Amino acid sequence: MEPNSAVERPAQEAAQAARFHVSSHQDTISIMKHKFLIATFAVVLATATTFAFAFPVPTACLLIGVAELNRLSDGSLTESELEADQQRQLQLTQDARARIESTFGTAESKPILVFFDQPDGFGPFRLNAYGSTQFIGSRACVMVGPKGQNVDVVAHELMHAEIHYRVGYLKRFMQLPTWFDEGVAMQVDYRPRYLLSPQDAQKTAFVRDLTTYSTFFKGDDEALTRNYASAKHEVATWLSKVGPTSLYSRLQRLRDGQSFAEVIAE
Repeated sequence: MEPNSAVERPAQEAAQAARFHVSSHQDTISIMKHKFLIATFAVVLATATTFAFAFPVPTACLLIGVAELNRLSDGSLTESELEADQQRQLQLTQDARARIESTFGTAESKPILVFFDQPDGFGPFRLNAYGSTQFIGSRACVMVGPKGQNVDVVAHELMHAEIHYRVGYLKRFMQLPTWFDEGVAMQVDYRPRYLLSPQDAQKTAFVRDLTTYSTFFKGDDEALTRNYASAKHEVATWLSKVGPTSLYSRLQRLRDGQSFAEVIAE
């Protein structure tokens, strides 16, 4: 039986129109999803870029695995390809760890240690030309620049990593005062500029009020030198009473739940 073309034509046209509508709707959704993904990617990229510029050291710590660096025999990383530089850096690390061990006992932390050559950092990362240590959770990254490639700076930064390892990220961030953290690190940092005269050594108690990063590192170079030197003196005085070899066990007590006041009690 032949179909009634006059009757079926409107039905066919309606079906085609419906299919076109559905297809157009799906295309619109697909375009919207595509635009949304592009916009989301742009926001994430902009946020990541802003974070990288605002916090270059944490960013470098996060992305150090993709940096083009040379691995030394002790596991540390260096930007230099020169054998002489690499041997010197290996010796620096060995001497710095030996200094920590002779002062407090064997260091157990294994931070990512990076030596870079340019005073403004390496790759896209803008870093302190001397040295800095950054913590991302349990990860510790020690970045040593060309002005800090000496035993004092390397030992100082490795000591920060050791404190972080002994106390834990949250306890260090929430309970350990900055003056104490810096004062302990200064015990293995022998740079003469941080030695106080007998007269100035009588005026260091103020530094105990500098409990946060923002308060400790506020001021010009002279003020910062004074803060470092005062923190070094306060911690040295404390250690002369409790013994430097008790530091690690006291940090463990802080990790286990005691307050900072209880930990440093003489």
